[in-house]
Amino acid sequence: MKTNWIGTAILVSVSVAAGLLFSQMREQVFGQHAGFPNADPKVVVQQQAELPKCLVDFVTLPLPNGGPSQIRVITVVDTEAKKIAVYHLDLTSGDLQWLSTRAIQPDLAVHQFNARSPLPSEVAREVQRLGGASR
Repeated sequence: MKTNWIGTAILVSVSVAAGLLFSQMREQVFGQHAGFPNADPKVVVQQQAELPKCLVDFVTLPLPNGGPSQIRVITVVDTEAKKIAVYHLDLTSGDLQWLSTRAIQPDLAVHQFNARSPLPSEVAREVQRLGGASR
């Protein structure tokens, strides 16, 4: 009788272990969670606590004859104040020249400028046309 209990315990343990193993395999192979079939998966997105205040870009200007460039353009974008500043750095002498500063908030308020087809208005009309046809 004692061997029946030990055999039963071993059989139950092996069954549980096999069930856990197969459910993990199913999740890895099919990408399906082995839990409730209608349960919505939870997505956790970690965002930065605060967006950077400034973005800086460095681009070395190519020379027309293909030689090594002497000028680097430095662009600073202040995302909080909505301004751009542009500088030229002479790599041989180290001189830094301030070229321009501009507030870009008015630019960002314009719906479209120098846009090429398809224009945002054309895309909106097409989306509206396709949306009306599918109903």
